[in-house]
Amino acid sequence: MRPHGPAFKAIRQAQGLSLRGLQDATGLDRRYLSRLESAQVDAIEAERADALAGALGVPTDAIAEGDPAVTAETLEAPPVEVGDDELRRYSPEHVAGQHWLPWSPRKIRELAYARKIYAHNDGGRITLTREDIRRTSALGAIEPFQGPNA
Repeated sequence: MRPHGPAFKAIRQAQGLSLRGLQDATGLDRRYLSRLESAQVDAIEAERADALAGALGVPTDAIAEGDPAVTAETLEAPPVEVGDDELRRYSPEHVAGQHWLPWSPRKIRELAYARKIYAHNDGGRITLTREDIRRTSALGAIEPFQGPNA
């Protein structure tokens, strides 16, 4: 089977999956996956194609060259739904620029690497969701004084 590298890459990116994440899901080397995406591999074994398609959640034919079902529309990321904003990940630069947390991007990274704030380490790249920002903000919240009768 001849792989369709650009389709494979577009599907992977539309799902927000890194090569390292796909490597973990399939057991295939990420250098091999990178060569697949850049069309440096002429043929792919059926079991490898099945593993890739399964990890991506698409039919095996979707990553094969010349599949009529793969069009520009099927490769685009799905439209963002109202609730999908909760799943979006923000860079430390964006979080600091919006003043959602009181630190610089560098400090956010340092705290995230030290696991002192809620964040995601996506293959060495720190990202935060809105829930991470809310939970991190709550870490520094001061409880109101209840008094001695509380």
